[in-house]
Amino acid sequence: MPAQTPMQLGLFAPESSQRQLRLTEAAVSSSALGVCVLGSGSGGNSTVVTHAGRAMLIDAGFGPRTTGERLHKAGVELKDIEAICLTHLDQDHFRPHWTRTLLRHRIRLFVHSKHADELLAIESAGDLLRCGLLQTFDDAFEPLPGLRSVPIDLQHDSAGVVGYRFDSADGCGLGYATDLGHVPSTLLEYFRGVGVLCLESNHDPRMTQESGRPVWLNRRNMSDGGHLSNEQAYAAVCEICRQSQPGLPRYVVLMHRSRQCNDPCKVREVFEQNPEVWRRVTLTQQHCATRWFSVQSPQQINVAV
Repeated sequence: MPAQTPMQLGLFAPESSQRQLRLTEAAVSSSALGVCVLGSGSGGNSTVVTHAGRAMLIDAGFGPRTTGERLHKAGVELKDIEAICLTHLDQDHFRPHWTRTLLRHRIRLFVHSKHADELLAIESAGDLLRCGLLQTFDDAFEPLPGLRSVPIDLQHDSAGVVGYRFDSADGCGLGYATDLGHVPSTLLEYFRGVGVLCLESNHDPRMTQESGRPVWLNRRNMSDGGHLSNEQAYAAVCEICRQSQPGLPRYVVLMHRSRQCNDPCKVREVFEQNPEVWRRVTLTQQHCATRWFSVQSPQQINVAV
């Protein structure tokens, strides 16, 4: 099977009604878990996840207008979004002016309890709490009916971030982790057997050192509390594949690639060491969305095109 091109934009045009989505047949199947990364990088991060015809976001690092435009191209409307799960509160993962949109569309915002105080310092965030739209968590929860989310505490800067494993009742799994400086063994265990794996592959160490950026920034990004290098991401993906059933994860989506300190060719050089892994890889972009990935069962994964 030839290596995938970095991006393929999936276009859909159906209308939506009362938050019950009419996407492709794969995306609305009661046993399907659909994933589309709307964009990923230092300029913004957001991913739409569908389950049983309903939709949510992981992170909201683009403004509501940009998010709405990208959602529309992917066959979802902003008013269809029922929930947003945040990894952390850096502005490339959550834009503060989203609070007004959340209130208007009655979208629930899920945030780890360790990030709650930081969120409540944002203007209008208290209104979310008073309206019952702000929900904190420490353990597993359901952002959509029948979709179980297990949070994973990860190291990044002082407040840390949250990774997620999402599972449907039928066993469809998604692993999602970004902005982590190293991969703990617990993360490998949590992501074992997922159908779609979304993982950060942020930088090439040599490009980072030669980037001309401040020394303190490079040290931070390359530290255990910073971002994953291509080599770290590759090692993690290979280990998750080794621990999983044959063929899983079928799709590996590499996120948050640095524009200054990484390059698709550098990612390819690393991941092509294992052709079986590389053929599963899709690279995200900052300014456009990926295709849809639809997990229909633990053994069968299709791509909606």
